[in-house]
Amino acid sequence: MRSVVLDFERQTVGECDRPQPEGVSPAQVLFRIHEVGVCGTDRDLAAFKMRRPTQKVSSLVLGHEALGQVVRCGRDVHALSEGDWVVPTVRRGCRPACSSCARGRPDLCTSFRYTERGIVGADGYFTEYAVDDASDLIRVPPSLLDFAILIEPMSVVEKAVARALAVRQSDDASALVLGLGPIGMLASLVLKRRGFAVRVSSAEPEDHPRVGLLRSQGIGYSRLLSGSASLIVEAAGAADLALAALKCLAPCGVFVTLGAQSAPGEFSFIDLIVGNQTIVGSVNASRESFAAALSDLAALDDRVLRAMIRRFAFSDYRRTLFELPAAEPKFVHVIAD
Repeated sequence: MRSVVLDFERQTVGECDRPQPEGVSPAQVLFRIHEVGVCGTDRDLAAFKMRRPTQKVSSLVLGHEALGQVVRCGRDVHALSEGDWVVPTVRRGCRPACSSCARGRPDLCTSFRYTERGIVGADGYFTEYAVDDASDLIRVPPSLLDFAILIEPMSVVEKAVARALAVRQSDDASALVLGLGPIGMLASLVLKRRGFAVRVSSAEPEDHPRVGLLRSQGIGYSRLLSGSASLIVEAAGAADLALAALKCLAPCGVFVTLGAQSAPGEFSFIDLIVGNQTIVGSVNASRESFAAALSDLAALDDRVLRAMIRRFAFSDYRRTLFELPAAEPKFVHVIAD
C-alpha cells in the first residue's frame, strides 16, 4: 500500500510500498485512512530536525493526524463497529508502564520511553490502512467529518486550556494567543467560547485571510505585543517571541507554551514570584481532551473550521512538507480514492 516514508539512513522522504495489514487481534481495529493532516512536527521530521525514533528503526511512515473508517473489529471490540469513523490518538504508553501510563495517561509519561504514531518509534498514518487498539481510537460523529481532521490538534489545545484554567488565580478574562497557525487559531476560538476577550499576535499582515476569519468571530489581532493578559497561549514556536510575551502576563496570570524551542535570553524570576504567575508546558493529549475537542468543534462556526483546511492529493506531499503554508493553516491529504 502507498505510504510516505522517512528513510533515516539516506535522509530522504519518499513514497514507498508497505505491506497492507490483514488480521487484527481481539482488542484491535483495522481502519482505512481517509485523510491525514500535515503540521509543523511533520515538517520538522521531513527536514530531519527531530530525533531518530530508535537506533533499530531505519524508516518511519509519517502522519499523526488522521481520519479513518473502520473496516474490521476484533472479537472483543464492542465500542466500535464496521463503518464507524475514527480519529486515532497519537501517543502509546511505555512498557513497563510508568505510573502515568499505568493509569491511562501516556500524555503524561514520566519515563520518556513512549512511542508516538508517525513521530517517535511507531509508523504513522500517511498510508492507506492502519491497525490500532480500539482504546486508542476516538469515534467521530458523521456531522463532524468535514473538519474531523482538526480533532487531534484541537485535543492539544483542550489539554493546554484545561491545565491553564486549573491553575489560574485570577478572575480577569483576558487572553493573548501567539501564532496564527492551526493551534493558535483553534486556541483563540476555544478561549473565546470560554468567555475570554481574546486577541492574537503573529507575524502575518493585517489583511491576511486568517486574520479575517478570527475577526469574524470577534477576536482581535495585532502584529505588535502590547497590553497585558491573564492567560497567554504560546503557539508560534518562537522562543524570542515567548520571552517577549512573558512581559505581557498579568499578575496571577498563566502562560502556557506549546511550541517554543530553547533560545538565549533573560527571564525575570522575581516578576514571576512577586506576580504570583504560573508557566505551564503542555504536550499531547488524553482521551478526555479528545472528547472536549469533539464537543467544542461541534459548537464552533463550521464555516471558519472549513475555511481553515486546504485539501491535497496523496501525491502532493512534497508541496505540503516543504513549501511555506498558504492562506489556510491546515494542509490535509485525501488518502482514500
